[in-house]
Amino acid sequence: MKERKKIVLIEDQLILSKIMTHMIMKCTSYEVIQQADGLCVLDIVREKQPDLLVLDYNLPGMTGIEIYDLVHTTAGMEHIPALMVSAELPWREIIMRNIPGLSKPCRCEEFITAIEQIMSRQPIVC
Repeated sequence: MKERKKIVLIEDQLILSKIMTHMIMKCTSYEVIQQADGLCVLDIVREKQPDLLVLDYNLPGMTGIEIYDLVHTTAGMEHIPALMVSAELPWREIIMRNIPGLSKPCRCEEFITAIEQIMSRQPIVC
Protein backbone atom coordinates (compact mmCIF):
# COMPACT_ATOMS: atom_id res chain seq x y z
CA MET A 1 0.00 0.00 0.00
CA LYS A 2 1.30 3.43 -0.94
CA GLU A 3 2.01 5.76 1.99
CA ARG A 4 0.02 8.99 2.13
CA LYS A 5 1.91 12.20 1.52
CA LYS A 6 2.45 14.28 4.65
CA ILE A 7 2.19 17.97 5.43
CA VAL A 8 3.71 19.52 8.54
CA LEU A 9 1.54 22.51 9.45
CA ILE A 10 3.21 24.99 11.80
CA GLU A 11 0.58 27.42 13.10
CA ASP A 12 0.45 28.76 16.67
CA GLN A 13 -3.21 29.83 16.71
CA LEU A 14 -5.08 26.66 17.64
CA ILE A 15 -8.34 27.54 15.90
CA LEU A 16 -6.54 28.39 12.64
CA SER A 17 -4.50 25.21 12.87
CA LYS A 18 -7.70 23.19 13.28
CA ILE A 19 -9.42 24.98 10.38
CA MET A 20 -6.44 24.57 8.05
CA THR A 21 -6.06 20.91 9.03
CA HIS A 22 -9.75 20.32 8.43
CA MET A 23 -9.55 21.95 4.98
CA ILE A 24 -6.57 19.82 3.98
CA MET A 25 -8.08 16.59 5.26
CA LYS A 26 -11.50 17.30 3.73
CA CYS A 27 -10.22 18.33 0.31
CA THR A 28 -7.10 16.16 -0.15
CA SER A 29 -5.73 12.74 0.73
CA TYR A 30 -2.75 14.16 2.65
CA GLU A 31 -1.90 13.47 6.27
CA VAL A 32 -1.42 16.56 8.46
CA ILE A 33 0.99 16.83 11.37
CA GLN A 34 0.23 19.93 13.47
CA GLN A 35 2.87 21.87 15.34
CA ALA A 36 2.46 25.16 17.26
CA ASP A 37 6.07 26.38 16.95
CA GLY A 38 9.29 25.65 15.15
CA LEU A 39 11.39 24.64 18.13
CA CYS A 40 11.14 20.88 17.44
CA VAL A 41 10.83 21.18 13.66
CA LEU A 42 14.00 19.28 12.78
CA ASP A 43 12.99 16.32 14.94
CA ILE A 44 9.51 16.28 13.40
CA VAL A 45 10.86 16.60 9.85
CA ARG A 46 13.37 13.81 10.42
CA GLU A 47 10.74 11.53 11.96
CA LYS A 48 7.79 12.25 9.65
CA GLN A 49 9.66 13.05 6.40
CA PRO A 50 6.98 15.46 5.15
CA ASP A 51 6.34 16.33 1.54
CA LEU A 52 5.44 19.94 2.40
CA LEU A 53 5.82 22.50 5.18
CA VAL A 54 2.96 24.96 5.67
CA LEU A 55 4.35 27.81 7.74
CA ASP A 56 2.93 30.81 9.53
CA TYR A 57 5.39 33.71 9.73
CA ASN A 58 4.82 34.99 13.28
CA LEU A 59 5.48 32.02 15.53
CA PRO A 60 6.78 31.70 19.08
CA GLY A 61 10.51 31.06 19.23
CA MET A 62 11.25 31.28 15.50
CA THR A 63 9.70 32.92 12.46
CA GLY A 64 8.48 30.90 9.50
CA ILE A 65 11.49 32.18 7.52
CA GLU A 66 13.89 30.99 10.23
CA ILE A 67 12.21 27.58 10.22
CA TYR A 68 12.46 27.40 6.42
CA ASP A 69 16.14 28.35 6.51
CA LEU A 70 16.90 25.85 9.27
CA VAL A 71 15.23 23.00 7.41
CA HIS A 72 16.79 23.91 4.07
CA THR A 73 20.31 24.17 5.45
CA THR A 74 20.06 20.72 7.03
CA ALA A 75 21.53 17.89 4.95
CA GLY A 76 18.84 15.72 3.41
CA MET A 77 16.05 18.24 3.96
CA GLU A 78 16.88 20.80 1.28
CA HIS A 79 14.25 19.43 -1.08
CA ILE A 80 11.20 19.91 1.18
CA PRO A 81 8.99 22.64 -0.31
CA ALA A 82 7.13 25.19 1.78
CA LEU A 83 4.03 27.36 1.61
CA MET A 84 3.85 30.41 3.84
CA VAL A 85 0.37 31.40 4.99
CA SER A 86 0.39 34.48 7.19
CA ALA A 87 -1.38 37.75 7.93
CA GLU A 88 2.05 39.42 7.77
CA LEU A 89 3.92 37.93 4.83
CA PRO A 90 7.55 39.00 4.56
CA TRP A 91 7.32 39.38 0.78
CA ARG A 92 10.96 40.25 0.17
CA GLU A 93 12.13 37.24 2.16
CA ILE A 94 9.77 34.74 0.55
CA ILE A 95 10.50 36.02 -2.96
CA MET A 96 14.27 35.68 -2.29
CA ARG A 97 13.72 32.06 -1.27
CA ASN A 98 11.09 31.30 -3.91
CA ILE A 99 8.50 30.35 -1.28
CA PRO A 100 4.89 30.70 -2.41
CA GLY A 101 2.80 32.77 -0.02
CA LEU A 102 -0.85 33.34 0.80
CA SER A 103 -2.18 36.15 2.96
CA LYS A 104 -4.52 35.28 5.82
CA PRO A 105 -7.38 35.14 5.62
CA CYS A 106 -7.45 33.22 2.35
CA ARG A 107 -10.20 31.25 0.70
CA CYS A 108 -10.22 27.48 1.06
CA GLU A 109 -9.92 27.09 -2.73
CA GLU A 110 -6.77 29.25 -2.83
CA PHE A 111 -5.21 27.32 0.03
CA ILE A 112 -5.95 23.87 -1.39
CA THR A 113 -4.94 24.89 -4.92
CA ALA A 114 -1.57 26.18 -3.68
CA ILE A 115 -0.99 22.94 -1.76
CA GLU A 116 -1.95 20.77 -4.74
CA GLN A 117 0.31 22.77 -7.07
CA ILE A 118 3.27 22.35 -4.74
CA MET A 119 2.60 18.66 -4.14
CA SER A 120 2.37 18.03 -7.88
CA ARG A 121 5.45 20.24 -8.44
CA GLN A 122 3.54 22.62 -10.72
CA PRO A 123 4.60 26.27 -10.88
CA ILE A 124 2.73 28.36 -8.32
CA VAL A 125 0.72 31.31 -9.57
CA CYS A 126 -0.03 33.69 -6.67
